[in-house]
Amino acid sequence: MIHLGNGILVTMDGCSFRFDPKRVQEGDVCMISHAHSDHLPTSFKVNKAICTPITRDFVKARRRKEIEICSDPRVKSLEAGHIVGSRMFLVKGEKTVLYTGDFCTREKESTKAAKPHKCDILITEATYGKPQYVFPDHSEIMSVAKDWLTELLGKGRSAVLFAYPLGKSQELTAYLKDLPVVLHPTIAQNNRILRAHGYDLADSEYDAAKTRHPFVYITSGLGKEADVVKGLVKAGAKTAAFSGWALDKRFMYQAGVDEAFPISDHCGFDELLDFVRKCSPEKVFTQHGFAKEFAMRVRCDLGIPAQPLVARQRTLDHFC
Repeated sequence: MIHLGNGILVTMDGCSFRFDPKRVQEGDVCMISHAHSDHLPTSFKVNKAICTPITRDFVKARRRKEIEICSDPRVKSLEAGHIVGSRMFLVKGEKTVLYTGDFCTREKESTKAAKPHKCDILITEATYGKPQYVFPDHSEIMSVAKDWLTELLGKGRSAVLFAYPLGKSQELTAYLKDLPVVLHPTIAQNNRILRAHGYDLADSEYDAAKTRHPFVYITSGLGKEADVVKGLVKAGAKTAAFSGWALDKRFMYQAGVDEAFPISDHCGFDELLDFVRKCSPEKVFTQHGFAKEFAMRVRCDLGIPAQPLVARQRTLDHFC
């Protein structure tokens, strides 16, 4: 039995397995896939969950809650490739259930690629579950972005890069390590948490009075930060956004940036379909993004029964 509500609940062999719950409660085997806020619990009746040490530390930083990492012999934690510390979960009982959470099958600077695993039931995200969302080679796009930045810096101009604070911001920090990169305080703090886990990430914060020009500033550009960005642009800085939605022709203009690079921490449509094929499940459940559309493509293209889990659909982030 699979239910959507407080996360995703799978009841099997008399046990309740709960993926990415909003409430961690007694009696469930609770699993937290990664540290993005829409996947982190907001309340804890018990302070135990299956997750990585990195996710645990972000729970402490973002939820002000100390949790104990636990385990269960029926649950296997697998690399998800989404952000640092992200995991998929393979649960073995009367059926084998694979829950992907958010995942990515491309190798990146700071994360390894997710790999398919044979299962009876697959619960997969479908953020980019339409055929028009096929991503170019990750290393090639990153190289193009770096060339653009190097040319700008050579002309004495700074750049403001918009990226998700946990995920692409670390990817950019790592890839651009030989450029004069400065960070929004939130991103710098995220990097410090990851440095404690052995990641070689810069954590220099932007300071209007001290930062030497030209520089590359990584930020989300949201909230009060918008005024800072406006000031930098007025002073001659160029802007660029890093998002999977940059595959849409209108994105650059809607985002109001000078450049847009189609980089995502999610799978593209072709990668999603290939992942499902290689998992060869008896049934597929889809969630997030184009869940209905992707379920239909799984049924039509692969001949596998599939249905969307669409209740309480979350809003898609601008910089996914």
